[in-house]
Amino acid sequence: MSDPHSLALRAKMLGAMVREARELAGKSMREAAERIGVSTSTYSSYEHGRKAISLPELEVLALDFGVPLERFWSAQPEDLQPKADFDPKTMILLRQKMIGAQLRAHRQADNRTLVDIGKATDISPSRISAYERGERPLPLPELQELAEALGRPLEDYLDEEGPVGEWQAEQKVSEKLSQLPDDLVDFLMQPESETYLRLARDLGKLGSERLRSVAQALLELTP
Repeated sequence: MSDPHSLALRAKMLGAMVREARELAGKSMREAAERIGVSTSTYSSYEHGRKAISLPELEVLALDFGVPLERFWSAQPEDLQPKADFDPKTMILLRQKMIGAQLRAHRQADNRTLVDIGKATDISPSRISAYERGERPLPLPELQELAEALGRPLEDYLDEEGPVGEWQAEQKVSEKLSQLPDDLVDFLMQPESETYLRLARDLGKLGSERLRSVAQALLELTP
C-alpha cells in the first residue's frame, strides 16, 4: 500500500514530465488545457503536481505533443510527431468509461470487493466505485495503484483501438525497424520483397513438423 506522500511524489514527477513534453512541442498551457477540455488553472495544477492527470487526458496530450505514452513513466523519449483528427473531449469521456469498465471486470474476475481493493490501495471504496462507473476522472497515479493491486500492468488500460492506440502501434513498428541492420531495412523497402515477406509469414504459421516436410521436399528438388 502506498502512502499519500508516495502518490503526491508520483503526481509531481508526472507533472514535470508533462510540462517538459509540452514545452518541447512548443505548446502553451492554455492550448494544452483547451485540448483536453479543462481550465488553464486545472491544467497548471497537473504540471505542478497539485493534482494528478487522468490516463485518457494524458493519452490525448501524448498524441498532441508527439511523444509515446511510455515517455511519462519511463526514460525513453522519442521524437515523433503524429497527427490525428478526433474530438479529444469525447474521446476522454469514452476512455474514462472504458477504463472504469476494465477495472471492474478485472476486480470481479479476481473475486475481489471494492472494500478489498480499497484496503490494498488506501483509496475509498466509494471513490473506486465512481471510477469504475466512469463518473469521475481517474488520476494516473491512482490508476497505477489500482492496477498494481489487481496484479495488472498499466499497459492493460491503454487505448489499443482508437487513434492513440493506432499511433502507438505505428511507433512500435518504427522502433522495431530502427533496430534492424541497414541492409535488411533496405531489403524490406524494396517493392519486390513483398512476395518474400508474405512467404515468410505463411511459413511462420506452419508447425515444426510441416516445416520439416517442406524443407525435405525442397532438398529433394535440388539437383
